[in-house]
Amino acid sequence: MTYEQWRAARLNEITDKGKVVAKGTVSGPEPVLLPGVPGEWRVTEAGALTYEAKEVGGTIELPGGRHAFAGGADGFYGVVVMDEKALEQSGLQGIDTYPYDPAWVFEGEFRAAPADRHIEVEHLTAPRTTEAVRAPVDLAVTINGEEHVLAVIETMPGQRLVIFTDETNGSGTPDIGRWLVLPLLEPGSKLTVDFNQASLSHHHLVPEVFTCPLSPPGNHLPARVEAGERALMYDLKTKATTYLRHLENRAWSEAKAMCATDATVWHNDGKGDSSIGENIAGMEALVEPIESMRYDITRQFEQPGEVLQQHVVNVATKDGGLFRIDAAVYFRFEDGLITRIEEYASLAG
Repeated sequence: MTYEQWRAARLNEITDKGKVVAKGTVSGPEPVLLPGVPGEWRVTEAGALTYEAKEVGGTIELPGGRHAFAGGADGFYGVVVMDEKALEQSGLQGIDTYPYDPAWVFEGEFRAAPADRHIEVEHLTAPRTTEAVRAPVDLAVTINGEEHVLAVIETMPGQRLVIFTDETNGSGTPDIGRWLVLPLLEPGSKLTVDFNQASLSHHHLVPEVFTCPLSPPGNHLPARVEAGERALMYDLKTKATTYLRHLENRAWSEAKAMCATDATVWHNDGKGDSSIGENIAGMEALVEPIESMRYDITRQFEQPGEVLQQHVVNVATKDGGLFRIDAAVYFRFEDGLITRIEEYASLAG
């Protein structure tokens, strides 16, 4: 599968997952209620699944235009409830990714783990819980000359995952880390490890439904893995925020890629308009003495094609200086790209 095919498949996957509003298991005669879904689910003495006392299976039509998918056997069933309107209401627009970088493709190896090994892994329930998860093999991969050994877990039969954290978490990527989905191979097998296919947890889509596992202890990479998925993009406010996060991380090409080629920028410094290329090149030329820069957004307003926000830019310089800039910024979008930025800024006293 090519990178482009993988991205298309991922978009289809999150489009489907974004329609899920509830899920659960039904395995006995006691009634089961799924959150937000009226009606009782049970399993009969004969092992059949029922909904509202009627035997059901496959696709089940529910009140309010929802439908459920049920599958299972031997008196144990999984039920997933979907609402076609949920995706539209969420405002989900796509997945923000780092640019493809072949330098983040490596050869790895599966190594045998102790027989029937299970690892205690925290899950994103509310409150959080810990569960012993099967971890049949380890993944060994060498990055920048250093070998890293990561535990591979099976959250369900046939699905192998490396859930890892790295130094982008909390800035370029979510705090909870990302996933690599791996093939079912025997210990000793070589495999391609492509961090360009690092994916976001389904937890970001519907947190109350997808209570996904976190990274096992030890699965941290002490580097900025600037490859793979970064964030789900929901609306123009999210896009404006993502643009600023690119500037924070000095990801100039990614920031420029979010803008139309003829986008213009205006500042209240009396210099008039500049092109987006000139503006980003000017920022790049000025960052050498800056240790870090963070945009703290205090409020945002959106209407079709426009975002207006207030934020504070906190800057730390390499010589120990600290200062902040108060700003109001206007973004205009066309076809999902930034076409105009106007910034009214003042240095706090």
